[in-house]
Amino acid sequence: MKYDEIEKIIGYIFKDKTLCDTAFRHSSYAYGNGLEDNERLEFFGDAILDYAVTEYLFLNVKNLQEGKLSKIKAKSVSTETLASIVEKLGLNKYLVLNANDGTSNTSKKTQANLFEAVLAAITLDSNVETGKQFALKYIAPYIKEIMSSDVFDDYKTALQEYAQQHKLILEYEFISKTGPEHNPEFCFISKIDGKQLGVGRGKNKAEAQYQAAKNAYNVLKDRGLEN
Repeated sequence: MKYDEIEKIIGYIFKDKTLCDTAFRHSSYAYGNGLEDNERLEFFGDAILDYAVTEYLFLNVKNLQEGKLSKIKAKSVSTETLASIVEKLGLNKYLVLNANDGTSNTSKKTQANLFEAVLAAITLDSNVETGKQFALKYIAPYIKEIMSSDVFDDYKTALQEYAQQHKLILEYEFISKTGPEHNPEFCFISKIDGKQLGVGRGKNKAEAQYQAAKNAYNVLKDRGLEN
C-alpha cells in the first residue's frame, strides 16, 4: 500500500496503517485471501457522512424547510457525488480488488463505498470531528453548488400535482435521440391535455423529462399557474 501517496491526497496521516489497508481492500480480494474487507468501514462511514451533512445543513442553511433540506442532503451524498469525488482525487487506483471476477475500480458504487470507508478509517484513527472535517472538505462545495442551482426543485412532482389538481392529463413525449451511443442527447416535450408546454434535453431520458417539466412549470408560473 502506497501510504505516502494516499495520505498526501486525503490530507491525513494514519497512525494505524491497518485502518488504511482495510479501507482500500475490496471484498472481491479480501474474501479469497482471508482478510477483512472495507464493507464494515463503509457501513460506519455512511453514518458519519449522514451526520456530518445533516449537521452542516442544520447549522448553515436557515431558510429552507425539512423537505428541501432532505433533497439537498440526498443529492450531496449520492453515489454519483461520492464517486465523482473519489475519481477526481484518483483514490480508486489504490483500491485492492480482484479484477478477475469482474469488479472494477471505476464502478460508481465501488468508488462511493471507498469514500465512506476512508471516512470511517480516518474517524476511527482520530475522532468524529476530524472525520466530519474530511467529509465536508469535499461535500460542502457540492452542497453550495446544489443550492445555487435549481437541481433540488422537483418540477416533475409539482407539474403532476398541478395536472391532478386541475383534472388534466400530463404526458411526456419522446422526440429524438441524437449523438453517439456513448454520449447521446435525448429530447422530450411535456404536454398537458395535448398542448405542448415545455421542451427538455438531457444525457438520459430522466434528465430530458426533468428539463421538459421544469420549462413547462415555468411557463405555467408565468401565467400564474392557470390553465
